[in-house]
Order: sequence, then C-alpha cells, then structure tokens
Amino acid sequence: MKNKILTDRETEVIEKKLSNKRLTQLDSNILTRSVRPKLRQIKEINADYLLKRISYNPKHRAIENRIKSLIISNVKDTKAIILFGSAVQKGYNEYNDIDILVITKNQIWTKKYDREKNILELEEKAKKTKLNFDIQIISEKSFLSSYSGNPSLIYQLKDRKIIYGSINIPKRIKLSKLNLLMKLDWSDPSGDQTGREIYECIRNLWLVRLLMEKIVDNNKLSSEIINELGRDLISRLRYNQALPLEKKFALNYLIRMIKKTERELKEAKWENIAF
Repeated sequence: MKNKILTDRETEVIEKKLSNKRLTQLDSNILTRSVRPKLRQIKEINADYLLKRISYNPKHRAIENRIKSLIISNVKDTKAIILFGSAVQKGYNEYNDIDILVITKNQIWTKKYDREKNILELEEKAKKTKLNFDIQIISEKSFLSSYSGNPSLIYQLKDRKIIYGSINIPKRIKLSKLNLLMKLDWSDPSGDQTGREIYECIRNLWLVRLLMEKIVDNNKLSSEIINELGRDLISRLRYNQALPLEKKFALNYLIRMIKKTERELKEAKWENIAF
C-alpha cells in the first residue's frame, strides 16, 4: 500500500504553481489551506529523531523493565515513572545518566533530607546494576500545581516516555515574567565556573528566550545554541574541555545575552504568557 502525504489533487496544484500556470480560485485555496500547512509541518520534522523514538529495541525494553523494578520496589505509592532527556531523545546508546521523574500518589516524605537520602540510596542501587540514574521524585499534587509555571519541567517533559502508570500532564502552559526572570537568574554567572556550568547557563538562557516566543522544542533549543556558538565550542564546554580563552568568550556572550534578555522581558507589555 502506497502512503501519501500529499493527495493527487494537491500534487497537481503544486505542479501547476511550479510551472507558472494560471491557478483557479479553488487551486489557490488548496495551496493556502492545505499544501502550505502540510509543508510547514514537514519542515519541522526531525526524521532521524522520530525514527529513533518509534523504533522497537529489545535492549531498551529490558533496561526499562530494570528501571521499573528498582523504583517500584524502593519508592512506595508510585503513580508514574517518566523518562526524559537524552535517553528518550537519542536512545540508550548515547546517554550518561538516565533522567527519571517519579510521581507519587501522595507526599511520602515530610522532610527534604529524607527524600534526598532515599534518592541517593536508590541511585547507588542502580549503579550496582550498571544503570546511572538522575532521579527526581515529586507528589502528584505538587507536580500538577507547579508544572505550568516551571520552565525547566516544561522543557524536560516535552520529550518524554511514561514507562509505568499514568499521569495527565497539563496541556496549557502559563508563565509569568517572574517565572522567566527567576529562571534567567539561574543563568547568571558567579565565581569561577566550569565549562559545563557555563554551558548549562547558556542553555537556561535560550530556554527562556524560546519560551518568550511560546516555543517548547528541545531540538530547536539545541540548534539555537549551536548556531550561536558553534558545535565544537558547545561540545568542549559540555565536557569541560574548553580552553580558558574559549570559556572567557562564552562567558562574555552569556553576560551580554542575559542583559539583553532581561531588558526584553522587562519591556514586554505582557505580564503572563499562555499557550
């Protein structure tokens, strides 16, 4: 069976347009209302990324089963286990840590110390099975109340895979200037930073800039950073291999862009942005 993205009629209209033939009103309507929107959507598709996401891999299933088993046996009241980050975006071939968000049905720890202690214990158990966890644990109530105003969480869960349970992730996002300014504060350099820390600050900065444009797209985030500073420099910053002069250049860029973004935020006529 031959699958088509464009219908025969749409293809015919494109051929007429490319041949500079006169279009009827119906042809123009098809071009405007059907063909162009489809082509714009196709342009946004990252084919390699999509193929990785939908391909079946028995190794992935085995890893996910180990993750589920470890978490369910160590975190009571688990409602959902969500994977995000590079393990989802690139598959298990190119990850260091597996980013995991565990959502519990109720608040299971009253003290932050107890929660952090249990997370460290769980990560140590994972290492014994050759899995590197970077895990967050949050109650369902806290998750639902904080998600739409949390820039980091919004981007983290843009590309996600729920491997256990279920959770209704809010579709509507509402961010205030304060939300974005606070996130921008995390990008503000202080002291002698490593290359990795500078990279994280630059990523935070661009995350804020994209959210100001109502864009939540991890591929777009990566491409913007690379377009600004170059793939090689970004890679050296991420892995703490940048030379002192390169770090200074990246730091100066970061400071300049933070000032620009702060100014744009403060001058924006909106107090809240929703999409």
